[in-house]
Amino acid sequence: EYERGFGTAGESFWIGLENLHALTSFPNNEQALRVELTISTGRWRKIVVDYHEFHVGSANEKYKLTIGDLNSSGDYDALSDQNGTEFSVRKFKPGTHDQGSCYGNTLSGGWWFKRCNYANLNGRKLPMVFPEKPLGILWIIKGEMESPYYTYKKVEMKIRDADFGF
Repeated sequence: EYERGFGTAGESFWIGLENLHALTSFPNNEQALRVELTISTGRWRKIVVDYHEFHVGSANEKYKLTIGDLNSSGDYDALSDQNGTEFSVRKFKPGTHDQGSCYGNTLSGGWWFKRCNYANLNGRKLPMVFPEKPLGILWIIKGEMESPYYTYKKVEMKIRDADFGF
């Protein structure tokens, strides 16, 4: 399912790993990534994070993520730690727990998972916060201890030729 994509463009949508690989594999044109998150923190607020480089490997490479330097505030970087990670699918298992702020066991969906994760944009969109542990969309913001428990109105990943910027 994650390989081919699913959903409806303009709504809940995943373009697919094969398409991400094709879009980010131009030999002469490096691609950049913009992540836009609309977060509820008592009021809606939008965070924009830009990365200079974004590439998704082939199926043979297990859709390995290559993410370049951050082009915006370092406090909002939650994806760089996943650089070099292969894409995988996890299903949440009730009764699992995470140690401290290492969100690796309770996250689910398809993403570039490591032992510890600071981002999972393919988590479930939850209507409310679960204070015990993050189960849905995750984007850790440095200095905001409550960020694992934010709810999200909208999350978008945008790809563009790095030469053009955003």
